Amino acid sequence: MIIKQILSRLGQMIIVLFVLSTITFILMKLSPGDPVNKLLHIDVANVSQDKIDAVRDKLGLNQPILFQWWEWFTHILHLDFGTSIQTGEPVISELFYFTPPTLIIAGFTLILTLLISVSLGTLAAVYYHTWIDRLIRILTSAFVSIPSFFLDIILIYLFSQKLHVMPSSGIDSAAGYIMPVIALSIGLCAYHVRLMRSTLIDLYQSKEVAASRSRGMSERYILFADIFKPALIPVISILGMSVGGLIGSTVVIENLFDIPGIGYFLVESIRSRDYPVVQGAVLMIGCFVVVSNAIADIIVLFLDPKQRYIHLKKKARLLNSRKGQVKQR
Repeated sequence: MIIKQILSRLGQMIIVLFVLSTITFILMKLSPGDPVNKLLHIDVANVSQDKIDAVRDKLGLNQPILFQWWEWFTHILHLDFGTSIQTGEPVISELFYFTPPTLIIAGFTLILTLLISVSLGTLAAVYYHTWIDRLIRILTSAFVSIPSFFLDIILIYLFSQKLHVMPSSGIDSAAGYIMPVIALSIGLCAYHVRLMRSTLIDLYQSKEVAASRSRGMSERYILFADIFKPALIPVISILGMSVGGLIGSTVVIENLFDIPGIGYFLVESIRSRDYPVVQGAVLMIGCFVVVSNAIADIIVLFLDPKQRYIHLKKKARLLNSRKGQVKQR
């Protein structure tokens, strides 16, 4: 059962990526402006029409739209995203250069968000209606209302300009990743801490917990044996769905901290109308979002006891039916 659901998620992922690639291609073709004009600097230089047509033929821009789409789609199946109009380099090589910083920032942001959300959410639920719970709620309410870019500016001013303990831009060392990760994590944590807290409080009031208490089980046992894993399910599921917004925030962070990530690369490519790069970058970001959601769904499948129960029940029925067939023989 679980394997079938995993395969179903993978099939959905392929369909989503196909639709995303097609929509990206169409939007690039419908966008105003001509990449050839930008490439040849027609606005500031006199260029003959023959040269313009020659460049368009070289880039395949004079072909019918369906033919252009088919050529592009068949090439991306072989990880060939074309050539950058501005640099003349293969798009895939540029993506491999600019993608790792973004993956590092997003990956560590998700890990830090999960750790903080689970820890503070559990602490608030265990000490429900105490000063600890009230303090955590006040902090999360404050942080959720602060725009991420404003928090970035505060971090740069405090740790770079005043304390001089963190670099204000670039990723020449590992320290360059710390402030972007912290800035992104704080905004995400504010919501997920409250989600973890409310989920645990609801589970504490369930009939299963009441039955465990009647059997004399300790509160620590009830927390970690009965309700902790079920409480993680909505947190991980929503965190996986937050990846798209996280990537959008990463674009702002990379431009603010001057980090050569895929978001920074995408913004520069849009400005220069480098369509092959824009299409490749959007598809790469889409792959990351879809894969992250698929991983979150798979983790939820293994955490959800109902799915394991259904799987074991079907397996038991299959074994019983086989035993019955053997007896009949």
